[in-house]
Amino acid sequence: MPEIKAEITKKPRLLLRIFLVTLLGLAITGALGYKKFLQIQEMTAQGSVAPPPINVVVAKAQSAQWNKRIKAIGTLHAYRGVDIASEVPGVVKSINFDSGQEVESGALLVQLDNRSELARLAAAKAKFEADNSQNERLLKLKDKDFVTNNDLDTQASLVNIARSQIGIAQAALEKKSISAPFSGKLGIRQIDVGEYITPGTPIVTLQSVDKLLLDFTLPESNFRDLSVGQSIQFKVRSYPERQFNGQVSAWNPVLDENTRNISIRAEVDNKLGELAPGMFAEMEVTGKRKILVFTIPETSIFYNIYGEAVYALERPEATESDPDPAYILAARQVKVAYRLDGIVGITDGISAGDLIVTAGQLKLYPSLRVNIVDDVPEYDRPTSSGQ
Repeated sequence: MPEIKAEITKKPRLLLRIFLVTLLGLAITGALGYKKFLQIQEMTAQGSVAPPPINVVVAKAQSAQWNKRIKAIGTLHAYRGVDIASEVPGVVKSINFDSGQEVESGALLVQLDNRSELARLAAAKAKFEADNSQNERLLKLKDKDFVTNNDLDTQASLVNIARSQIGIAQAALEKKSISAPFSGKLGIRQIDVGEYITPGTPIVTLQSVDKLLLDFTLPESNFRDLSVGQSIQFKVRSYPERQFNGQVSAWNPVLDENTRNISIRAEVDNKLGELAPGMFAEMEVTGKRKILVFTIPETSIFYNIYGEAVYALERPEATESDPDPAYILAARQVKVAYRLDGIVGITDGISAGDLIVTAGQLKLYPSLRVNIVDDVPEYDRPTSSGQ
């Protein structure tokens, strides 16, 4: 009995200790939770107070007129260019040019063996002289009634035939002499003296390169932007830092049925000989239509997931608690038409007079309150509306 009583006495004491430890743990947890609750309340109270406005520098968007610039690619061609060949067969008697030589119009390039043609021409002339002399004698006898009209007509026909034979022989002789059809620069010689050539055999290429033609295409949507004489600027890979100029001279009145593109031709001055036919050109065409743009400094542009954007300042409506509210930021997606000398032309997204943040956009976000730290800065816009 004494042992059972001692065991019963120990159990209430163990339970009491467990209860006291649990109660103490709950008290500590409650105290810590209450302290954390007070901290959260304090942070919430601090967050409900709007941060002070951030100072920013802005520029005012200005309206301007701009000639649309259209990008395209094209190929340079000679103003005039031919592959010189012979019309008739023959043996090359002489070559009167060097590869790469500049020649004038009418210069003799190749002489084929023409001895047979010279002989035919001499025979034709002799036949003509004989027939013509006989015709003159018959005419003298006409008044004496020694010849008939039929004899006169027959002899006159022989004279005409002889005269035409001279023309035929002369044409055949001229074909043995191959001349430059226009002034230009020759290519590489393709024949040798003594070689027998057939009609159509290439002899040399002749290109007139003082002026070049630039052929390119534009989509149907740009048809209204074309005009004769409008300027183009282009670059070639041989001179990556140089810009060359040309003028539109003509375009096909009918669009390509498959691509709906317009075939256009421009003329390019090449008196310095810096360009050559066959060069690939990357160009910009200045359209004849003027487009309204809004100009701002290029530093105003930043990029987000939607593309190019700017921060514009907007003034909230005044309230009783805030009669003079600060500006807030609004992110606007914009469409940039051109960049020139640190200025961009915007066609969509802003309006004339809008105040646009010019720097520090990475630290900003929409709806942030801001102050203008100094006056709206002035900046120089492009003087040329064609840029």
